[in-house]
Amino acid sequence: MLLLFLYKIFNNQQNLDKNIIEIWDKFREGDEISFSVLFETFLDPLYRYGMKFVADESLVKDCIQDLFVKLHNNRASLSPTANPKFYLLFSLKNLILDSIARNRRLTYVSPEDLPFIAAYQYSGDWEEPDGEEEIKEKFEQVMNMLNPRQKEAIYLRFQLGLSYEEISGLLQINYQSARNLIHRSISKIRENMDFSIFIALFIRVFY
Repeated sequence: MLLLFLYKIFNNQQNLDKNIIEIWDKFREGDEISFSVLFETFLDPLYRYGMKFVADESLVKDCIQDLFVKLHNNRASLSPTANPKFYLLFSLKNLILDSIARNRRLTYVSPEDLPFIAAYQYSGDWEEPDGEEEIKEKFEQVMNMLNPRQKEAIYLRFQLGLSYEEISGLLQINYQSARNLIHRSISKIRENMDFSIFIALFIRVFY
């Protein structure tokens, strides 16, 4: 059941990515409906990703608004991309970094200085599993063992389905460092918890 659940997520994500590339190209050509589709498709994922860095809803929403305003104003100069999702996530993260820097009156905030806020949040719309409290405790223990960049790498890889190349771009590290980071994170998880259970729960909790 778990493998089927993960396969459906992966398959649906592949189909969505293919459609989004076509929508992105139409948007660049001036199609307003495509712009609306991009906004509606990525508003929630961008919001959730942004809130992982800063517990300031207004700041994140302002950055998302600025992002789409800039996209609309500069769409004629945008390049084709194989992954609009990565482009939007990368752009939003940079806007958040810039906003934090302005608020702190600093010239630059390093990505390494960003937290990655990820805590267990039980959702009441799905059936409470047997031993839920024990699972919650174990999950929280494992999450606390991961540093912010490990959490973000796991989130990007298994939640958002990004490639190692894209993860390296978002974390501003090289390709091999991204692979090593994720490998070490997976090893640490497996030492303390069944990895398939962790990922299934991770996907549900941080959807």
